[in-house]
Amino acid sequence: MYPENNFSKKSVQKKSSSTRSVVGIIAFDGEKFLLLHRVLNWSGWEFAKGGIEKGENIESAIKRELFEETGIPRFELISKIDEYKFLNKLTGVMVHVQNYLVRVSSNNKITFENQPLVDGKVVYEHDDYKWCFPKEAVKLITHNNSRRSLKKAIKLLGLSMEK
Repeated sequence: MYPENNFSKKSVQKKSSSTRSVVGIIAFDGEKFLLLHRVLNWSGWEFAKGGIEKGENIESAIKRELFEETGIPRFELISKIDEYKFLNKLTGVMVHVQNYLVRVSSNNKITFENQPLVDGKVVYEHDDYKWCFPKEAVKLITHNNSRRSLKKAIKLLGLSMEK
């Protein structure tokens, strides 16, 4: 979802007439981070994330997206990690991502059954999940922007990259 520098200035000028605000959720419990295996539009590992709806504040967006994508009902908001923008080549929309670190319980049952309906059907974004120590999480994360955000979260938490 985070294509990096593989578009021309010309295409940006033509396509990026709107911006979509997105919240990224770097969920952790202890020393492990929750990664989701994405299958919709591309395949790879990412954090829970999604659009911030009109009139919705950050905490409400995190709560909704975390529940929709994982089934996790509760979290503790720790810190904003970073933010960045990129052009989504599939839609031509500029995406403004704000990543937040949240503490959750790994005892929660992870489910992908809470996705909103699209044309009356559930469209699954993810098909698997994994709780990972920092070293593995950094290795698995598909996109460089997300990897940089994860490294910032690891540093903020004072965790070792050796595990």
